[in-house]
Amino acid sequence: MSSENKHAWVQRCLNGKIVFAPIPLNREGLKILDVGCADGVLLRDLKKQVSPSAQLVGADIVEAFLPDSEGGIHFEVYGLCEFPSNQLVGVFDLTHLRYSILGAAKVGYQKAIDHLASTVAPGGWLQVHELDFDLTDRPNVGPAWRDVSNLIAAMFDGMGMGSDCIRKMPGAFEAAGLENVAVHSVDLPMGKLLGDNEAAELSWQPFVITIPSLLEGAKALGVQLPDSMHENLAARFEKEVKEEGAMFRALVTIGQKPA
Repeated sequence: MSSENKHAWVQRCLNGKIVFAPIPLNREGLKILDVGCADGVLLRDLKKQVSPSAQLVGADIVEAFLPDSEGGIHFEVYGLCEFPSNQLVGVFDLTHLRYSILGAAKVGYQKAIDHLASTVAPGGWLQVHELDFDLTDRPNVGPAWRDVSNLIAAMFDGMGMGSDCIRKMPGAFEAAGLENVAVHSVDLPMGKLLGDNEAAELSWQPFVITIPSLLEGAKALGVQLPDSMHENLAARFEKEVKEEGAMFRALVTIGQKPA
């Protein structure tokens, strides 16, 4: 799913909200780091919500994704598995990660949270926003959506990250020395549930395209999937999301570094 399309869908579901930590976005000289920033689409949106003197930094391990630094946004190469470089340590009012925790599969989620927490200034906040794969008590769970959710969860398990890692974030934040830890649950309706036809199509189309590569990836990891799951999965999910919609859910965990 292209970062631009995925971002547009999520932002529509969240009414443009990016920052859940209690930070006054109009504060002069605010320093924000977005890890796993891809092409910087989230930071370009965030720039409209902060004061012109804010300093925004985007970091991604894939250098090819990163655009040139532009007014108020600086980009650099950094991957979650490594301890951050000196210029990133202890300086940010907010460090943000969205849908990128899997990038730390080889070191595990606790190390990833430790690395992220190290970039936060005293009194600053860490915010981690990831999908929740627990479908219990979830409305609008059709069979194809359940298969897709289980497929993504199987990727997390197959890479050793554990599909329940998002549920373990509060403990990981506390182990990294953060306090005032809280979790916000956000619903992300897709397809029919969005009402507006154009928005509905924009929400599912880029996602459906990624299903074959998710299946390939799972196969490469040796994940055992029942035949019934991967048979025509992209087509089944497209039909279901068009006709009934699907409800994704994300958990946004925030925590503050002691001042």
